[in-house]
Amino acid sequence: MELNEKGLPFFPELKFEENRHLYMLDGQILPSVTTVMRPLDNALYQGIDEEVIKMAACRGTAIHNAVENYVLYGIEDIEPKYAGYFEGFLKFWNEQNPEPLATESRLYHKILRYAGTADLPCVIGGKRILIDYKTSAAVNRMLTGVQLEAYARAYDSHGFKFDGKAIVHLKSDGSYQMVQYKANDMESWEVFSSLMVVWNHIQKYK
Repeated sequence: MELNEKGLPFFPELKFEENRHLYMLDGQILPSVTTVMRPLDNALYQGIDEEVIKMAACRGTAIHNAVENYVLYGIEDIEPKYAGYFEGFLKFWNEQNPEPLATESRLYHKILRYAGTADLPCVIGGKRILIDYKTSAAVNRMLTGVQLEAYARAYDSHGFKFDGKAIVHLKSDGSYQMVQYKANDMESWEVFSSLMVVWNHIQKYK
């Protein structure tokens, strides 16, 4: 494990294959947090038109890329149709004044061997906060609580603890909402751990 200049662990040993969206560690493919959480996604999005889901995914990717360019380089570059969401991000940035520890930070759990990418590990008001951006119509706490806890526990497995977690919900009208989550959310961790057991059981019989 290595630390970046802000003291956050980073993992050059964790490789990411963009085309297939695969995380690899020492030649072993690690499941992503979103892959492990697929049963929850399926329960939530069952029956929703594929095109709607695809459009939402494209929007999320475009806004995440624009946000990363702004955080790293101060570049404001966003497609006009997504301008409202980016405006919401700028409001969050200027009002909350986060100090980034990293952006789009790839990570893995040392023991359970799953991986993911945290949007914005940062410091706000002297506290370490783990932030994920969402551009969906609403924040679904069933999913987001589990996702954030999985990321936080992955960092924790390498000795780095967060004081809190938050979803920054970016909206098309240029506003945002910051939804706070407590540290050490046992219920969300039990859910994710159970999903890992299911995922590993399925792999065993493939």
